[in-house]
Amino acid sequence: MNKSIFIWGLLASTSSAWAPRPKTGSFQAKRLSEKFDPFGLSDASSAKSPNAVRPEAAILASAFPLIATPSVASAATAFAPNAPGAALAAYGHYIALIGMLGCIMVERLTIKPNMNDDEEDAIAVADIGLGIFGVLIAYTGYLRAVEFEKGFAFYSHEPLFWLKVAFVGVFGASSFFNTVIIIQRALAKREGKLQPMGEKLSKRMIQICNAELTAITIIPLTATFMARGVGYSQDIPWQAEAALAALIFVGLSFKYVKEALTFEDNPTSIELSE
Repeated sequence: MNKSIFIWGLLASTSSAWAPRPKTGSFQAKRLSEKFDPFGLSDASSAKSPNAVRPEAAILASAFPLIATPSVASAATAFAPNAPGAALAAYGHYIALIGMLGCIMVERLTIKPNMNDDEEDAIAVADIGLGIFGVLIAYTGYLRAVEFEKGFAFYSHEPLFWLKVAFVGVFGASSFFNTVIIIQRALAKREGKLQPMGEKLSKRMIQICNAELTAITIIPLTATFMARGVGYSQDIPWQAEAALAALIFVGLSFKYVKEALTFEDNPTSIELSE
């Protein structure tokens, strides 16, 4: 838009400078000029007000910021070469988020005491899907934070970015409980031996699903504030924030994996036919 105004100003000024002038006292030329002058570019209008500012001068003046600061013109297209990659990364990120939400909902609505074989298979498939979408959202999130968007130089000094990373760590660590349990039950089923899920274990797995759903609603909220620079500060070293987020993930991962491996449901053992 600014370029169009600038070009139009140049054309208007040059056309006014080289256009033939009507002879003095030429009544017909003067009337023609006054009759057809949609843009007010003729000398007739300025003759009435010698101090009036000519339209082409105003156009050139409005285009001066564009001439003086070329960065304004290129700001809108500064990231154009990376636009397709940034769009695909964002799209993959959103698809992964929706896929994770769907997988968690399948687990949440399926898990119950004494599940049958089909239900055991359903939560196993949903957990595999959750892992695949988890890898996709982590990869696309890395691309958006480092390669595209505002870049790591911005996000590294955004405390809400590291809070988001910490929430992602909590989400991933808590999901390990259900994953370990589901893997254990899938292996037991393959061997022809499986204990029916009891009330205690099903309740705990549902609690984990509820926590995952809560985290999925909080993480995008922190992302929206983070992207807009809320709380941005260069005073806090980002290495300390990154270390804290990593410590949360490692510590909670150990906790939930250990809990899953040592969890006692005390169900009744049964033999399944192959």
